[in-house]
Amino acid sequence: MGSGKSTTGRKIASSLRWTFIDTDKLVEEQNGLTVAELFATRGEKYFREAETKALQTISARSRTVVACGGGTPCSAENIGIMKETGVIVYLRLPVATLVSRLEKSKTARPLLQGAEETDLTKRVQDLLAQRAGWYEQADLIADSLNITVEELTGRLADLIRSKGAFL
Repeated sequence: MGSGKSTTGRKIASSLRWTFIDTDKLVEEQNGLTVAELFATRGEKYFREAETKALQTISARSRTVVACGGGTPCSAENIGIMKETGVIVYLRLPVATLVSRLEKSKTARPLLQGAEETDLTKRVQDLLAQRAGWYEQADLIADSLNITVEELTGRLADLIRSKGAFL
């Protein structure tokens, strides 16, 4: 959360002249509710199942940059789909930067709901600790503070070509 997946994903897609899709937006379209509403009315388990369904739908496409929710790669099924059908990029940022961005964000984040400023840092640290093993399986780990979108796009394009795909 707050790493810039959607913003960066859109820019990369534009640079590659590919389509951009955000899994959270697709889940919302498929269910007629926002992510926050899905969490509130149907719970996290239902949301995660809907997220997997959205990922399966997207994985059939080509030339598409996908911004996944932070929990999307955190299951064997989802990381398997992602590794089989694409190149995974992890936009890594320090906790302090993520917290700063999340404090300014107007997006409802169900896993952070009710967190006070001091508690927010702890929640973000805990989430990253839980998810680190999944995130570290990415094909490309980018320190988002020290790389431009142009540099990231170039590295990503090179990685895609090295796997035998064409842009």
